[in-house]
Amino acid sequence: MAKLIGMSGDFKGREYPIEQGEIAIGRKADNAILLDNPTISSHHCRILRSGDSCVLQDLESTNGTRVNSRDVKESAALHHKDLLQLGSIEFMFDAPELAAAGARYTDANAEMATGAMSAPQDFASISPFGAPPRERRGTWYFVLIITGSVALLALFFFFFLLLSA
Repeated sequence: MAKLIGMSGDFKGREYPIEQGEIAIGRKADNAILLDNPTISSHHCRILRSGDSCVLQDLESTNGTRVNSRDVKESAALHHKDLLQLGSIEFMFDAPELAAAGARYTDANAEMATGAMSAPQDFASISPFGAPPRERRGTWYFVLIITGSVALLALFFFFFLLLSA
């Protein structure tokens, strides 16, 4: 049987069965699943189950509804082991019987590399700021040499003053 399993806060470990038809979720007492939490709207969302499919619909909730960290604007299909976030509460959608009903992932056509691999030509750095452009490298070397020379002169001058005192 499909169910929501609480993963956070006061709802951790609680289970809510998802049966055929419409399951309303919210803070108000007329919902099938009552979630007494200030981040939950009075009528937050609903789950529609028909045969081997479940769909989550957001009911214009204030704090939003997410499936696997993606905002649900209108509706989203639910799959076994999906993570639902209603306001600040997290649930796992547990429906092993739906997992067998339809494959969620397709086979990928992968090719095995036969020769040596190398980084792409435009790959220069893993820094989020990127590597400096090649045309500016000469400028940076020049600035580095001048700064080093000034530092050495200052050091010699300091030692000269120290020895003459």
